[in-house]
Amino acid sequence: MFTRPPIYALADDVPRLKSLVEGHARDAPGASLLAEEFKRLCVLSHGGREPFVRPGSWLTYRDLRTKEERRVRLSHPGDQDQGADDVSMLSPLGAALIGLMENAIFRWSEADRLRAVKVVSIEM
Repeated sequence: MFTRPPIYALADDVPRLKSLVEGHARDAPGASLLAEEFKRLCVLSHGGREPFVRPGSWLTYRDLRTKEERRVRLSHPGDQDQGADDVSMLSPLGAALIGLMENAIFRWSEADRLRAVKVVSIEM
């Protein structure tokens, strides 16, 4: 398997993340990855000195295979204002991005291929 970077969540975000993990959408493509990552969360009572990807965050990531960069917003599934630049936390990409700090690289296997993304920047 891959060594994964630390991931963070604010205590205020944990109940909604937990409801996603506990069966809200078990059939979603990224549900099992989100469940794995939820177990690794470092829960903070307030934001740390370094920003990390939270629900609603705008961020830029780089796909390390294609070298493509994309600016997206990490969103809860079913958010009313989802647009083309939204990535659901229940997608494999969304589950991979949640809790990462800038410059963190996350690797995972998806449909028999290796995926790797790097968080380039996070807008607070």
